Amino acid sequence: MNRTEATQALELMRRVVAQARDDTALQNWGAIWMLHAFINGGGFLATDGLWEAGHRGPGPFVLLWTVLLSFNLTSIFVMKRGQSAGVRSFIERQIWSIWTTFMGGLVLVAVLNLLLGLDRLFVPGVACVLFAMSFASMGALMGRVWYGMALLFALVALGMTRLESHAFGVLGGLWFLVQFGSGLALHRARSRRLAAGDAGPRLV
Repeated sequence: MNRTEATQALELMRRVVAQARDDTALQNWGAIWMLHAFINGGGFLATDGLWEAGHRGPGPFVLLWTVLLSFNLTSIFVMKRGQSAGVRSFIERQIWSIWTTFMGGLVLVAVLNLLLGLDRLFVPGVACVLFAMSFASMGALMGRVWYGMALLFALVALGMTRLESHAFGVLGGLWFLVQFGSGLALHRARSRRLAAGDAGPRLV
């Protein structure tokens, strides 16, 4: 492969990845994220309420988040029905991987906090670190604006060290704003593309 062919191949790859990123907006993720902002933000606020009420056993928290995550997963499949674009391949798989890994990591952190028997809850601070890492990964896929989200959560993680109480409440409020705002941006991008008559996937 000569230099010209290599340049053309790289340009083709860039266009396909950029299109895959743009087609994500067509798959209803904006509306899904806006809905989940209320569910997840409310879940963190409810977690804060349970903790401040003196609950220390895993039972109430496991029940709460099992219900919320089940609703989230069900709503994704319902709202994405018939919405899959043809280039689901790379971008959407990576999004699923990033956020399922985040959830698994956060559950593991909560279990460690329980097993160590710490009298101070470190889950909210570490959750912010995990959020920052996840958004940094999103930045590599979806654009530089997501790095700003990563920086925001990294700074909040440091601030969490000064919070003696209601850290989950702060995390819930922040996550609601970030997830709803991100969902609104994706929803507007989808509306613009549909208004321009771009309702379906294309190869390049």
